Amino acid sequence: MPVNDTTTPNTPEACLPTLSKLGNPLVPEDLEAPQIASEWLSSFSKFAEKENIDGVLSQLVDSSFESGIFDPQSDSSKPLPSGVSVYWRDCLALTWAFRTFEGTPKIRKFLSDRLQVTKMSNLQLKKDVPATLQRIGPDLVWIAFMFTFETAFGSCTAVARLVPIRSGPDGESTVWKAHTIFTNLEDLKGFDEKIGPRRNPKPNHGKWEDEREKEVLFEDKDPTVLIIGGGHGGMTVAARLKALDVTSLIIEKNERIGDNWRARYDALCLHDPVCELFILVVNHLLERECF
Repeated sequence: MPVNDTTTPNTPEACLPTLSKLGNPLVPEDLEAPQIASEWLSSFSKFAEKENIDGVLSQLVDSSFESGIFDPQSDSSKPLPSGVSVYWRDCLALTWAFRTFEGTPKIRKFLSDRLQVTKMSNLQLKKDVPATLQRIGPDLVWIAFMFTFETAFGSCTAVARLVPIRSGPDGESTVWKAHTIFTNLEDLKGFDEKIGPRRNPKPNHGKWEDEREKEVLFEDKDPTVLIIGGGHGGMTVAARLKALDVTSLIIEKNERIGDNWRARYDALCLHDPVCELFILVVNHLLERECF
């Protein structure tokens, strides 16, 4: 079961699905976002569970436009053409890889290769994360929501953003279709996390280093999962698999883990609540000379 963690170079952002590009559809303030999300997911799940690729694609923005931002050979210095595309980002749920597909033709190929194998089922809206209408700007509106689903291999979550498209013979109708879908594998079926009573109760008597050295050599067995790429995604997957008691081997082309960051960035700084809390705790401990 190979897992592919590849890295995309820095590139400009893709063109956004502005209302002007979607035909200037009407989006009332009292729009029932949860109802629209529920109706969309009902249609999407019906097609996905029947492995009807054309049906699944009918629920997405139809676009052959490609910005080229996911093509390593593209020239990022050139301005992006104007257009609206559609994106499907998958993290292990359907591809066993970290992949982003842009444009209807590539998404069609992706679904043709993986939908019948993975067998999506039991698609349900996440009730604790209600669908919301988000007005990012005067010309940018979408409905964001989350849903859960299962595959033949595990349980998954997904995030979708629906955009309004003006349609109908009179141009007064509005249909909502997915501009972006993100699917993520959460758990593997048959592999419970080794927590609580499932943890190994035997002490290692301080021989952790010996056990770790034997573990990485794979002298008496082969790894169950091969992870291609030791970036943050690959490292996270390896840690998660270990918690599920699934052996894995990471293959990294660079000399050291983290070189894909060292070769790209001059410095690294986080700006999120977790980082800020960590800094406060460290400063507090330093003041008390705890180190």
